[in-house]
Amino acid sequence: MSSSRLSPLAAPAFRYFFIGQVVNRIGSSMAGVALAFAVLDIDDSASALGWVLAASSIPMVVFMMLGGAIADRLPRTLVLRGCNLVQGIAQALTAGLVISGHAEIWHRVVLQAVAGLVFAVSYPAFLGMVPILLPAEERQAAFLLIGQATSAVGILGPAVAGVLVATVGPGLALGVDAATYLVAAALLLLVRLPAGDRTQAKASVIGDFVAGWAYARRLGWVIPASCAALVFNALVSGAINVLGPVIADDTIGSEGWGFARSAQAVGVFVAAFFLAKVTVTWPMKTIMIAFVVWCVPMLVLGTHVNVWILSASFVVAGAALSLLDLAWNLLVQEKVPEAMLSRIMAIDGFFSFVATPIGLLAVGPLAVAFGAGRVQLGCFALAALVGAFALTRRTITDVRLTGAPAPELTS
Repeated sequence: MSSSRLSPLAAPAFRYFFIGQVVNRIGSSMAGVALAFAVLDIDDSASALGWVLAASSIPMVVFMMLGGAIADRLPRTLVLRGCNLVQGIAQALTAGLVISGHAEIWHRVVLQAVAGLVFAVSYPAFLGMVPILLPAEERQAAFLLIGQATSAVGILGPAVAGVLVATVGPGLALGVDAATYLVAAALLLLVRLPAGDRTQAKASVIGDFVAGWAYARRLGWVIPASCAALVFNALVSGAINVLGPVIADDTIGSEGWGFARSAQAVGVFVAAFFLAKVTVTWPMKTIMIAFVVWCVPMLVLGTHVNVWILSASFVVAGAALSLLDLAWNLLVQEKVPEAMLSRIMAIDGFFSFVATPIGLLAVGPLAVAFGAGRVQLGCFALAALVGAFALTRRTITDVRLTGAPAPELTS
C-alpha cells in the first residue's frame, strides 16, 4: 500500500478504532462458518439453520431504526463499547454450550436474538464513525482500508473455522469470536472524540427517529435504494447463508465451504487496490450493478459445485461488495449531515434487512419442494430482474456525486 492509503492511521482515534474492527473481524470471520455447522450437528436441515439465523435478524430489523436514533443521540464510541461487551458475553455463552455438549436449537435461537438486538444499535453507530474520526479527504482511503484489512483476516478465518469444525468442533471458533468482542471494547476506551453538534436533537429518542425518517424522505433516494437492497439481502441470506452450507455438506464439506467463503474476502482485498484510484460519479447505478454481481455464487451452487469454481465466484462477489460499500459510504458522507448519519444508515439497514428472515425461513421449504439447485438459480434470476428494474428508476439513476461537503443540519 502507498503511504497515502495508510494516512488515515496517522489519526490516533481512527487507529484504535481500526485495530478494534480488525480484531473483531478475526473472530466474526470464523463464527459464521462455526455457527452454521454447530447447528447442523444438532439438526441436519436447512430449516433448523434458517430458524437460528432468523432469530438474529428479526430483532435486528425491528429495532434498527430506534438503534440509529440512539447512536446519533449518544456518543458513538460509548454505544459501540457497550454493544461489544454484550456481544462478547452472548457469544461466550454460545461457545460454552457447544463445547460442553449441552447446546440445543432453542439455546442458539435465544442467544442469536440477543446478538440481533445488539446489532440493531451497533450497526448504525459503526457506520457513523469514519466521518467524525477523519476529514473528508481521508475518508475514501479509510473506507477502503477498513474493508481491505478486515477482508485480509477474513481470507483465513472461514478456512481455519472449516478445519476446526472438521477436527475439534465449532465451539473453539465461537470462543475466539467472543474474546475478540471484548478486545474491541477495550480498544474503544482509547478513542477520544470531540462532542458532536447535537443542538437539533429532539426531546426524546422517538422524536429523533421521526426527524430521521422525515430527512430520509426529503433525500428521496434512501428508501427506494434500500427497498432494492431488501430483495438482494433476502436472496443472499437464504440462498448462500442457509442453502450454501447445506449443499456444501453434501458435496465439498465444511473445509471446502470455508475455503470458498474465504475467497470473497480475497475479492474485497484485491479490489481495494484498484478502487483507491477510482472516482465514483453515479453511486446508485454502481450499487445496483454490484448487487447483481454479488449474487454470482448462486449460479455455481445451482449447477456444479466445485471448490475452485465456487471460490472464483466468491472472489468476483467480494470485488462487487467492495465497490458497493465504497459507493454507498461516499454517497452518504456527501449528502447527509454528521448528526443524522446513524439514523439514515439505520433506515437503510431496516429496509435492507427487513426481508432477511423471510429469505432465511422460506429457502428450506422451497429447497424441499423444488430442489436446492433450482432454488439457487431462481434466486439469481430474481436478483437480475430487480437490478434491471432499479436501473430504470430516475430516483436512483439521477443521484450524482459532486465532491461537495456534507450539508449542515437545519431545523
